[in-house]
Amino acid sequence: MNRATFAWAVSRALRLAIGTCVVALILSTTLSGSAAERFATSAYLAAIFAAVALAIGRFLPSAGSEAPTVTAPAFPAFLTAAAAVVFFVSVIAGLVAQPGAEVFVLVACAALVVFAVLWRCGTIAAFNAALTRGGIVVAASRYAVLVAVCALAIGALLGGYTAETMVTFAFQAAVAATLLIAASLLTPTKAGNFVQKAYVHTIAALDRLTRAFVFERTASYAAIVAIAAIVPASILPEPYREPFAIAAYAAAFAAAFGVAMECRRLRS
Repeated sequence: MNRATFAWAVSRALRLAIGTCVVALILSTTLSGSAAERFATSAYLAAIFAAVALAIGRFLPSAGSEAPTVTAPAFPAFLTAAAAVVFFVSVIAGLVAQPGAEVFVLVACAALVVFAVLWRCGTIAAFNAALTRGGIVVAASRYAVLVAVCALAIGALLGGYTAETMVTFAFQAAVAATLLIAASLLTPTKAGNFVQKAYVHTIAALDRLTRAFVFERTASYAAIVAIAAIVPASILPEPYREPFAIAAYAAAFAAAFGVAMECRRLRS
């Protein structure tokens, strides 16, 4: 992490904070009641964060001193900024209704700036490479543990009903991590080798069917069947519509599976 990269992140955060403040102020003056109060609080928090970012930026070098690494953005810059402003306005306005959430919002925004710095420096990529080392099952178990720890941390910061929800989610992630660790321990055994061979043969069979455009035709026919079954399911009375509804759901599932396999073929 260097000062130029940190200056780049602070400058982007300052722009987003100013945009969030302006949009929240406009919404607070056009709306009324509790909604206006929420957006006014959001603008107040955005102004505080912008002031802090501006003060920090005074002690950092110019963000333009670092050569840009990407010459052409993959998405228009103004649309990206607009989407980010809408996201922050919506999230902050939803969080400020909870007591004591103002400090959490400011801390979360500061954490996002640090995350952007680590991402640009390549630290996040190196951390991801370390987590994914050892195979997909081991990597999934490590990410499940990481998600559980983050959920517990968020629950400890927020408290109340949100903490209960986060603790439940962390418990589910811990259960998933336990199952994945058990699967990774099963991999070197004969049963694990059998499962791996069966998986490889299944993927090879699906690839052969995909190259023969079987799934493309399946998706087309299933979409026709789904549309044809939806019409009587919405017109017929209750005793007769259920079979058509089940057929429509099954056809929609088959169409989604066919589209997924076609997307896999096009990506490969």
